[in-house]
Amino acid sequence: MFHTFGDSHACSYHSAWPKTNNIITHHLGPILCYSFGIEKLNRCNISNFNIMDGDSVIFCFGEIDCRNHINKYISDDNDYNKIISNIVNNYFDAIDINISTCKKNLKYIFVYNVIPPIRYRKEAPDHPFPYLGTDDERKNYVLCFNKHIERKCLEKKYIFFNIYDDIKDKEGFLKKELSDNNCHLKNDEAIKNFLNNYI
Repeated sequence: MFHTFGDSHACSYHSAWPKTNNIITHHLGPILCYSFGIEKLNRCNISNFNIMDGDSVIFCFGEIDCRNHINKYISDDNDYNKIISNIVNNYFDAIDINISTCKKNLKYIFVYNVIPPIRYRKEAPDHPFPYLGTDDERKNYVLCFNKHIERKCLEKKYIFFNIYDDIKDKEGFLKKELSDNNCHLKNDEAIKNFLNNYI
């Protein structure tokens, strides 16, 4: 059994996780990777879910950070690489604590990529999640985020669930035909193809 944990990108209702008997999605709400990394078990404790020996877990955070938040914390002495590095280091600390607390013999531990960003779409002035940064800036945040996730997966011997290249267009944004016409991947082919290597 595969269990996803995270924001809407971990959820089969919003995103592309196939509705099959071997995938259980756990949508924790619009949670930042930053928040999960700082609050750790207080934000998500996978021991509270029905995980069994031999199951696998997939952590899915970071898209909201890249789309709505990183840009506002950039300053002359705090570039986006430094901001993202700190977020991802805390993210993996939270994953480590969850894995050690779970006390189950997990088959695989995956960390999902941040999917390609979409180009800017106009939102209402009072929208709770405004797009911050240009399209190219947000794309750079995502690429940087994934680079740090890959680095930490290698360090921790987790599996980087990377389908980025399979779902991006020629300019590096989410292919519109694979999306929900918003920021979510809806076509499940790339996810199925990746998971087939671990079934």
